[in-house]
Amino acid sequence: MTAPRILYQLASPLHRTAGPEVVDRRLRMLRGWAPSANVAINAPETGPGAIESAADAAMVFPALREAAADWAECYDAVVIGCFSDPVVDALTEVAGIPVIGPGEAGMLAAVQLGARFSVLSSDPTPPGLRRRIRGIGIEGSFVSEVTVGGSVADLNRDPDTHLPGIVAQARACVEAGADVLVLGCFALSFIPGLPGKLTEAVGVSIVNPVIAGLKAAEAAVLYRAGLPRGPANTKIRSAE
Repeated sequence: MTAPRILYQLASPLHRTAGPEVVDRRLRMLRGWAPSANVAINAPETGPGAIESAADAAMVFPALREAAADWAECYDAVVIGCFSDPVVDALTEVAGIPVIGPGEAGMLAAVQLGARFSVLSSDPTPPGLRRRIRGIGIEGSFVSEVTVGGSVADLNRDPDTHLPGIVAQARACVEAGADVLVLGCFALSFIPGLPGKLTEAVGVSIVNPVIAGLKAAEAAVLYRAGLPRGPANTKIRSAE
């Protein structure tokens, strides 16, 4: 079987807000995490600078709708580059191929690794995480969502400055009963070596949802082998 073609679709124009070198660095990390796939990355030209509110999340669909209609021509699956999984259902409907929400994939990975998990998030962060967790069906395993004291822009710009605060909040989550921590902001997920540093500091498993999303995308391609592709297939499945 040929290697699955996976697009990591950024939810914001990161090449404009943080620079093209940041996008290139993330692509190298993505390919290192999923060596068995052909991974590409794309950033929209419009959309919110960061997903820090429900209003920001709502802006993702108009920014990606036109591109999503063509995803099936080049890719087998898409991972949306935001822990909030903005408009995943709508983009799946347009694209007709698996569009993976890595936030959900990461939290489902957490409940496979331990009994109770907490989420470390940027500040501010979109509301509604507990409602999402309730919808997934894992609310009984959820301990807390804790912000680490830095915005997405802060964490992208100067992650080392925020490392002591991230570690302190991770320790607080463990003291509150979490035995797994999920990185709830992708500025955290792309800090080189952060999961290892946190594991060493607090002694619990750390889930990087970007990796969970990539692996979920690879699995989805395998599950759908032989099925028709594109929006027409989505309509058939919806009718069923």
